[in-house]
Amino acid sequence: MAGDKLSAQVQRFRQFVARQGWTITNEKEIAYGHQLTITDGQSSVPVALYATGKTLVQGKASTLQTALKVWDQPPLQAEVTSSISEKVPPTPSNPATIKKAILPQATGQARIGSDESGKGDFYGPLVVAAVYVDHTSEQQLLQLGVRDSKKLTDKNMLTIAGEIRRLCPYHLLCYLPEAYNQRYQQVSNLNQLLALAHAEVIAVVARQTTCQRAIVDQFGDEALVRRALEKTGCVLQLEQRYRAEEDTAVAAASIIARAEFVRQLGRLSKDVGVDLPKGASNPEIINRGRLIVQNKGEEELRKVAKLHFKTTAIIQQQ
Repeated sequence: MAGDKLSAQVQRFRQFVARQGWTITNEKEIAYGHQLTITDGQSSVPVALYATGKTLVQGKASTLQTALKVWDQPPLQAEVTSSISEKVPPTPSNPATIKKAILPQATGQARIGSDESGKGDFYGPLVVAAVYVDHTSEQQLLQLGVRDSKKLTDKNMLTIAGEIRRLCPYHLLCYLPEAYNQRYQQVSNLNQLLALAHAEVIAVVARQTTCQRAIVDQFGDEALVRRALEKTGCVLQLEQRYRAEEDTAVAAASIIARAEFVRQLGRLSKDVGVDLPKGASNPEIINRGRLIVQNKGEEELRKVAKLHFKTTAIIQQQ
């Protein structure tokens, strides 16, 4: 009974975090409870939820810590519980400012779409997102101009991402470079890491919505995601296919993931004092890496880059 109460509390808290646009960077079981680490891009705050209903917000004093403490206030918890079904009319985007592309076609079926961003970028995080779409929200997303994030300018993508968050239940997982490098050392396989991340975000949204169908952009052996999903205890119909971003739900997930990647890349650029470019191996990426190592040391590179890329060895050959 206590376990069910804790699970419900953790689910409501995840919804609360998603509603604010924050990111859960780590989760683990603790004695008599569950701990999650939340980041707003500026600071990280550990939050412990206990089976007794108690919430302990830890970490140094910050704006994020103060904001998280409102979770203890019943009125806001009630608001979060109902936010999953709240629908806000979308703000129409300007088609003239969006790169021309074929829009996804509506299917009318409720489903979860999952996609990632940053796996091919040397600098910045790996972000994986899942978005739930039903008949009503799909029509609204298509009116917004939702499509594969690679077909949108950054400016329009960031605007549309905000609307998707308002319209649809979603969950996002962001591995900042330090956490990514640590995680990669543990699994030593990018596809395995991706499978675990996709399974996690899909499972969270499935629990939020009771949706029984998910679509993922296929990136490797189909068994990887299926096995990872089984470990979460989530049972649903999983479809993996190439060019899945042509589906509205997957396209919406790609936009949310890419928007978070762009936001975090900008923050990391400010932190390191160097404009970090996208991509993996062009000369400017290497030049910026050498500049970081020269001015701040190789340890600083770990904070902004994915070290298993071959680009790292090229930078170190200066």
